[in-house]
Amino acid sequence: MHIAYYESIMKELLGNEVQKEQFKNYIQHNQASNKPIFLILVWQEWIGKTTFLRNFAEENLWDYMKTDLFWMKDCTKVLWKSHSIQVETPDKQKTIEISENEIYDNKWIRELNSWLQQSSISWRKVVIIENLQRMTNSAMNAFLKTCEEPLSNRYILATAEHESWILPTILSRAMVIKFWSLSDSQMEEFVNKNYPDINWENKKTLIELSMGSPWTFHSVYTQMQEDEELLGSIQSLLSLMKSKWMWSKKVQLLKKMDEKWLFESIQNVLIKEYTENWDTQWVDALIRVKKLIAANVNQENALWDGVLAMDE
Repeated sequence: MHIAYYESIMKELLGNEVQKEQFKNYIQHNQASNKPIFLILVWQEWIGKTTFLRNFAEENLWDYMKTDLFWMKDCTKVLWKSHSIQVETPDKQKTIEISENEIYDNKWIRELNSWLQQSSISWRKVVIIENLQRMTNSAMNAFLKTCEEPLSNRYILATAEHESWILPTILSRAMVIKFWSLSDSQMEEFVNKNYPDINWENKKTLIELSMGSPWTFHSVYTQMQEDEELLGSIQSLLSLMKSKWMWSKKVQLLKKMDEKWLFESIQNVLIKEYTENWDTQWVDALIRVKKLIAANVNQENALWDGVLAMDE
């Protein structure tokens, strides 16, 4: 609904100035030496890594974006399940409907490898891979051949949440730059410039929830326009989680946060606050919920386990 607006305001990405300079120097040095370019930006989702890479591609490809950019998007949020990158995509998964007006051609590694071997229309080709860790083991092994025998004027640019999720043999062939979440002051600057009508109390809550992620802020703000009760639910949950009892209400609100794709953000805010206050029992309980859900334990059971453990 508001993706176009978000993309327009993210052209000038705040923060990570040192990392941007590292990126620029790496590109310039490798271009001058005619060396292959393979670079991975690492840190949590939704802090602008892909936006930065897309802006770089636009600045360098200009009118050749359609022919010389190969963008492997992460459609996890669209599919409501993990969107893996495979050696070859099954026929029934060749396309993904992102919206009524957008169909994504679900790309795979053999297609990428073949595309890189073809001539460019401009003098270079750019690959953007969102969340490289989504590759299956077999896909990573197939991708490794591309990393080992790179062609000149090929830019392989990727993002990832954690280095540990990527094959060491792939990491060893890439330049890794760690991006960081925006500081509260940078987030406030971003919000004041692009969302001037938000009142101070709401702004404070949303910045806290965003954990340095402009996209998270924009996503919650957009949902607030569609659900007038959302902000009240967020504030109620954050308040309730700081006290004992009312387990059913806590679980109910946490489930609502999950429906809005805010469950992870709420957890991170609470873990940060409890860690700062040395509430180790509550931190352990929230981390246990994360692990249970990751292990495919029923979500409601995992939530009940967590809220009850916090009150032991």
